[in-house]
Amino acid sequence: MVTRMKWMILCTGLGLLAACGSTQSSKSIPRASNAADLAANLAQENISDPTTLPRRGLATYTGFMTLALPLDGPARDVIGNLDMRVDFGATRNQVSGSASNFAGLTGGLAIGGGDIDRGTDPDTDFTFDGSLTGTLEQNSDTYGIDGAIVGEFRGRNQDGLTGLVYGDITGPSGQDLFQGSMAAIRDTD
Repeated sequence: MVTRMKWMILCTGLGLLAACGSTQSSKSIPRASNAADLAANLAQENISDPTTLPRRGLATYTGFMTLALPLDGPARDVIGNLDMRVDFGATRNQVSGSASNFAGLTGGLAIGGGDIDRGTDPDTDFTFDGSLTGTLEQNSDTYGIDGAIVGEFRGRNQDGLTGLVYGDITGPSGQDLFQGSMAAIRDTD
């Protein structure tokens, strides 16, 4: 049976897939809209209870990562594709993945070392975390990213995930801080 939440996510996901393949700036507005719609739809779902998360199995999630990066002046949002893998049966390094295809940038970011905290109180803390590292380039400028992700699963069956991204960005003008968000839907098994 398809629930209303899954139907909304599926519809958003189809738009997401249509927008994911392009890096042209003319696609930035629809892509930003798709990222915002996906995050809004997932935010309507309850946070998955960490104590009832599966104890085995793999899940993959596809969505967007939005970063507010101070590249050559004030911070501006750049949206990239997010691919995450969750190994519910692992004892450590349960969350991994990548973010790439950021609008107007080359390079990519790796997500690693992520762990699930099954004992957390989702009212006060996040369910999983991980590191975010890599290099992004704009024209001839290189920016090193050293950050972290924190997030939670959404829905009774972990149909989606949402979270925050933050850390340091080092580029031609020195080091600065960045922040952002992420939202993704679970791929069908």
